[in-house]
Amino acid sequence: MKKMKIGAAALAAMLLAVSLAGCGSAKDSAKELEGTATSSEGTGTVTIKATNYKFEPGTIKVKKGDKVKLTLSNKQGLHGLKLEDYNVELQEDGATAEFTADKAGTFEFHCSIMCGSGHDGMKGELVVEE
Repeated sequence: MKKMKIGAAALAAMLLAVSLAGCGSAKDSAKELEGTATSSEGTGTVTIKATNYKFEPGTIKVKKGDKVKLTLSNKQGLHGLKLEDYNVELQEDGATAEFTADKAGTFEFHCSIMCGSGHDGMKGELVVEE
């Protein structure tokens, strides 16, 4: 299978199209965030897929004050996720954590289970914008 690289603008346009397709339903109150999409509804649900030495999405952007729900999905290997600045640690597949993004800034998350030679580089970031 051939992998494609897409730019941030193209990704944002695709995500907007996907999110608009689901508009109009009361049960869609939690917006699904992917890549570097920005939450505009005040609540974001993000499934973070962990593969060997990589998190997808690697960057998550939300607004200060948003409620965020993170779910860890191990797709390859055994991984955990630790976001120290928000006291979040997910250690098993399907684990979730909810918090309010009450501090603006860029906060690193990383793999919290030793997973091999690329473990130290397995990182991502949560960007909380004012």
